[in-house]
Amino acid sequence: MQQNHVLGRGKIYFDRFAPNTETPLGIERYLGNTPEFSLSVETQELDHYSAEEGLRIKDLSVTVQIDMMGMLVTDNIDLDNIAMFFFGDKATETVAPITAAEDVIPMVHQGGFIQLGRTAQNPVGMRQVSNVSVEDGTGTTYTAGTDYVLDPEMGRIEIVKGGGVADASTVTYDVAGHKHDLVISGTNIIYGSLRFLAFNGTGKNTDFFMPKVALRPNGEYALKGEEWQRFGFNMEILRSGSMERVYADGRPYDIL
Repeated sequence: MQQNHVLGRGKIYFDRFAPNTETPLGIERYLGNTPEFSLSVETQELDHYSAEEGLRIKDLSVTVQIDMMGMLVTDNIDLDNIAMFFFGDKATETVAPITAAEDVIPMVHQGGFIQLGRTAQNPVGMRQVSNVSVEDGTGTTYTAGTDYVLDPEMGRIEIVKGGGVADASTVTYDVAGHKHDLVISGTNIIYGSLRFLAFNGTGKNTDFFMPKVALRPNGEYALKGEEWQRFGFNMEILRSGSMERVYADGRPYDIL
């Protein structure tokens, strides 16, 4: 018998279901590099023992439950993967140009920073600002570089220590029209189909397809550190309709 020793490698693709359905969107998205990917199976048995003699002897064991699970780790830190980690969605936001927007600084803290354009509808604030002017209520205009420092790309102002910016000063600015991608966290479990295509370092390639899985974030996402960023997901493998839960697919041979 020829043995197949495998050094596992491969790529994972995820086809997210349309909301509140088991219908894949039809686009399998490559999750990027996944240093870890594993599957596991757990069973529960109901045992029966003979009570006809002094020593109880097991004479039957019936499997009453089979759970199939998995886990994966990715170090591809793109917004689509970040969205799944936070149970959210990625959307493209379009910001229309704004002229002479105004923010009021209610209380100045020298050495602190102000994010322009924060509202309940736009809690992250505005970026790509220009034509910035900072004035107090008497018409005094403060000087950039002396009283405050502007980061126009990020839409942030630093109040300079020892500067003259006073409480209740007004910041007037323009915003350039632009687009940006945004992830907003949610609460809905991520469902979809998952495909693993094997490209083993050695050994025969066996591909895996799971018609329905539930992905749940697992563990921490370290935004700072001395290692590459990465995060993981636990995966519950579920039945979808009449399909089985796991299909392990060998590569074609003896082509007719």
